Amino acid sequence: MRILYITHKPIYPIIDGGCVAMNNFLKCLLKAEVKVKHICISTNKHPFDFSLHPLEYQSSINIDNHYIDTDVTHTRGFFGLFQSGSYNINRFHCKNLQKRIGHELEQHEYDCVILESLFTTTYIDSIRSKSNSTIFIRTHNIEHKITSDLAKNASGAKRVYLSKLSKDLKVYEIEALNKADGILSISKNDTEQLKNLGIMTPIKNIGVAIPIKEIQNNYDSSGIFHLGSMNWQPNIEAVKRLINIFPEIKKSAPLCEVHIAGSAENSKLKSHPKNQIYFDGFVDDPNEFAINKGILVSPITSGSGVRIKILEMMSIGIPIITTTLGASGINHHDSNALVIADNDTEIIDATLKLIKNKNIRKEVGQNAIEYIRKNHNIESISKEIIEFIQGT
Repeated sequence: MRILYITHKPIYPIIDGGCVAMNNFLKCLLKAEVKVKHICISTNKHPFDFSLHPLEYQSSINIDNHYIDTDVTHTRGFFGLFQSGSYNINRFHCKNLQKRIGHELEQHEYDCVILESLFTTTYIDSIRSKSNSTIFIRTHNIEHKITSDLAKNASGAKRVYLSKLSKDLKVYEIEALNKADGILSISKNDTEQLKNLGIMTPIKNIGVAIPIKEIQNNYDSSGIFHLGSMNWQPNIEAVKRLINIFPEIKKSAPLCEVHIAGSAENSKLKSHPKNQIYFDGFVDDPNEFAINKGILVSPITSGSGVRIKILEMMSIGIPIITTTLGASGINHHDSNALVIADNDTEIIDATLKLIKNKNIRKEVGQNAIEYIRKNHNIESISKEIIEFIQGT
């Protein structure tokens, strides 16, 4: 089988959950012995560096990069309101890349084209005109829902602006997803929401492959931390919420520290050593960082889809506290693989309970490893992907 795989960003840095999902998706394709041509869009936010790709991809996958300036400015944002379609998506459209994709399809035959995320669907009509390949869209989120949630948490002109973007994006999302031959969803929740939106395209819920790593978590550590890209608004909101409730946690655990790690550190979020709050920025090895920091607290209030970084932390046995929204796509009711806490009081109480009890931290962490081993192994997911593509 020969696949053209188009992504809206490169597959690194590893701290970015979306990049992790794409990285592991490529591992699944390699596991199935598929021949892959990978065209990735790079931006100022996500630059391209071939040397950062895993060695197995450099030698086995044909990788091609195309840069697009997707930066949002006040001027672009204003005029984007008057463009047809969705401004969120239009930022990723480039005539040169469209020609490049068309040329690739004219020169080589592909069994299918896989478009990663809604942002690459801007090329779907062009692909149809150049090739008879089946087209699959791999969705990480219900994209318009993310913008809608951000609008609800905003106020004034920003709320009006985000609401307009959300409405435009919803219309585009429904139209684009109905043009595909198949949709690869990464969570059951998203699959149900897509069907409720009126998506008629066949949808297959296939979880993200998460390898179990040979690494031992330090359950003696009772600090708290957050890990995730700090150029994604839902993460920024979660961190701000964590910082706001941290003083209440300190009242009962005065020695506790909170560490925040993530690329593109927000300029308004600074370390406060006196308050035991530390922003560590980008870390080269998130796993090594996490195993010595204690409990992952992720009070997510907006967004959609599965939090890949939470799954990754579960795979190394990190005890996790998150909201119902943060645990979307994870069957936490039966597995006891993480702790759910939605309001501030619940988050504070759950955090203190884990801080004060090593045995509970270890129990939650070990349950998490078993959950990942059972539900996210690369062999079964690789098989599901190929069976869905071949059967559609």
